Amino acid sequence: MIEPRTLKGFRDYLPEAMIPREKLIGIAQRVYRSYGFSPIDTPAMEYLEILTGKGSDETDRQLYRFKDHGGRDVGLRFDLTVPLARFAAQHINDLGTPFKRYHIGTVWRGENTQRGRYREFMQCDFDTIGTRSVVADIETGLVIHDLMQSIGIREFTIRLNNRMVLQGLLDKIGLADRATAVLRALDKLAKIGATKVAEELKEHAQVTDAQASEVLALASLHGGSCGDNDELLSQVARLVGGNAKGEEGVQRLREIVSGIAAAGVAPERLQIDVSIARGLDYYTGAVFETFLNELPTIGSVCSGGRYDNLAGTYTKQELPGIGASLGLDRLLAALEELGRLVPHEASV
Repeated sequence: MIEPRTLKGFRDYLPEAMIPREKLIGIAQRVYRSYGFSPIDTPAMEYLEILTGKGSDETDRQLYRFKDHGGRDVGLRFDLTVPLARFAAQHINDLGTPFKRYHIGTVWRGENTQRGRYREFMQCDFDTIGTRSVVADIETGLVIHDLMQSIGIREFTIRLNNRMVLQGLLDKIGLADRATAVLRALDKLAKIGATKVAEELKEHAQVTDAQASEVLALASLHGGSCGDNDELLSQVARLVGGNAKGEEGVQRLREIVSGIAAAGVAPERLQIDVSIARGLDYYTGAVFETFLNELPTIGSVCSGGRYDNLAGTYTKQELPGIGASLGLDRLLAALEELGRLVPHEASV
C-alpha cells in the first residue's frame, strides 16, 4: 500500500475551499473585464532562459527546473509577468498597443512554506503593456480598489511607492551601483525590522552606517505616522531633492494619488509607504501592495507595479508595462483565518 500524501508546500482543495476559490476567480474575471482587460493563457513550462535572471537571485533559486525529454533546459513559471513579457514580445504586432490582458493561472516557487504561502499557488494578474502614461498607473490602483470591494472586503489599505524615489536617494548618497542589493534588503523591512535590515545592508550591499541610516530614514516615512499623503510627499521630496530621478518619482506619486482620489476612492484607502520596494528586480516605477486591516501580518494580498524594461530582454521594441496580481491562495487563507469562509456555500 502506498501512503496517500501530498508534497510539502502543496495542498488539496476540498469542496468547502474550492467553492469560494472559484467564486473569487469569477469576481476577478468580472472586474478585469469591466476595465477592458482580455484573457490570455501561456504555457506552465518555459525555456529556462526565458525565466532566469528576471525576478531576483531568490526566484532563480526557487525555480523548478529540469531537462525535458528532448534534453532542453526548461522551468515552471514562478509568476505570470515574465511569461507575459515573452508573450508580448512574440505577439504584440498582432495585438497592438496598449494591450490590456488578464491571466489567471498556477505558478510554482520552491520556497519555504509559511502561513498563506505555498509552493504551488494561483495568481490572478491584470496588466497593461505598451504605455508609460500615468493613466495606466492610476487605473492599476483603481482596479485593485474595485477588486477588493467586489470581493466584499471593506477594511483594506493600498500602499503605494515608486522605485524611482528609492533609486533617486541611492543615486544621491552614492549607492547607485548597489541598488539591487539595497532594494532586496529593504523589501524585508516589515518582516525582520530596521536593525536586521541595517545589518544586511552593511553585509551584502557594503554600505556605511551613515548610508544605512539615510536609506532607513526614507523608508520610515509612511502615511500611518506622517499625516496625509501630501505632507508625506513633501517630506520625501526634501530627502531626494536635487536628484532628477527621485523628483520625477515624487511627481509621479502625486499624480497617481490625485487621480485615484478624483475617481472617488476614500483617502484612507491609499497610503504612501516609501518602505515598499517589492522584491523582484524588474520593477522600475510605481509599486503597490494591499493589506487587510484586520490581518496585516499575513502580508500583501494584491501586489504589483510598473516594469518598463522587462520585455526588452526579448525584443528591441519598447514595451513598458504595469499591472498587479491578486494572490488568491493567500487571500483564501486570510479569509479562512478570519472566519469568512462558509462551508459548501458560494460565499466569502
